[in-house]
Amino acid sequence: MAMKVACQSQDHALPEWIRILPLGKVELVDQREPLEVDEESLGDMVAAFRSRGVDLVIDYEHQSLQGERAPAAGWIKHLEARADGLWAQVEWTDQAREYLANREYRYFSPVLRLDPTSRKPTVLMHLGLTNVPAIKSLPPLVAKTGCQSLADGGDLMALGAMVAREEETETMEELKCRVGLQPEVGQEELGVRLLEVFRELAEALALPGDASASQLKGAVAALKAGAGRFSAAQEELQTLKERLAGETAARVVEEALKAGKVTPAQKGWALEYYRRDPEGFQTYVARAPKLIPTGEILHLLEADQAGNLLPEEVALCQSLNLSQAAYLKAKAQTG
Repeated sequence: MAMKVACQSQDHALPEWIRILPLGKVELVDQREPLEVDEESLGDMVAAFRSRGVDLVIDYEHQSLQGERAPAAGWIKHLEARADGLWAQVEWTDQAREYLANREYRYFSPVLRLDPTSRKPTVLMHLGLTNVPAIKSLPPLVAKTGCQSLADGGDLMALGAMVAREEETETMEELKCRVGLQPEVGQEELGVRLLEVFRELAEALALPGDASASQLKGAVAALKAGAGRFSAAQEELQTLKERLAGETAARVVEEALKAGKVTPAQKGWALEYYRRDPEGFQTYVARAPKLIPTGEILHLLEADQAGNLLPEEVALCQSLNLSQAAYLKAKAQTG
């Protein structure tokens, strides 16, 4: 786009279109990190402007952020994302034309909402005429000859990103977002909402409605300390429950061993069974046949001089479906 020049002798004419942001890295005069403007960033700013459906104000020295009287220097009617950056169609007021023609104001500064991680601008909030630009090698709106001069597409256009107010603006926008307010609300409404948040926090913490920030912080710290102690107590209780469960399992299985319902070889299986299903194991023990208890003398191979069957022999006959007479006959033959 060709450079537009208007001198004081030409009715203080100012260009209709100006480039607000160049594409690429925009370095600042202070120690803050550069801004990163890419095609996605340009698209986000244009989309945000269109979604509002109203013109953006150009004020003086960002007075709109102070919640006081803030007369307009002009209005941004349209935004366009072009190959070399963000362009705005501007409608200046008569007073602003006079200021610029007299070189009483030489720069302008955008108020931007930035992505805190990438430093990419996502929303153009408004512009402000200023004499304190924050961009390195920034050309002035008004040249030394008295003619208004805006650089063409190859130069860095007027971008007076605020020096001290940018961080303040970002903080204000973040506060509005956190308390559920729209970006365009004023400082008075923001203050009212912050007081409401303080009262709600105080009520939740069982404090008076006019509790100070220090009192709120102390109450939260006490809650955190209590939560820490409760968590430690829960861990101790869980450890105790696990230890008692292990001791109970060992005791129940030992009783089953002594009762002859579980063999020593089955001890590991019995412990696992009880831990998994205590009621099921108790039912098993109650219904299981009695095995040979540990330490009981086995008499199956001992001869009975009276020819009577021992209890073990009777159980063996029953398990083999063998009569006692047939058992005694076989026993005599093998004896």
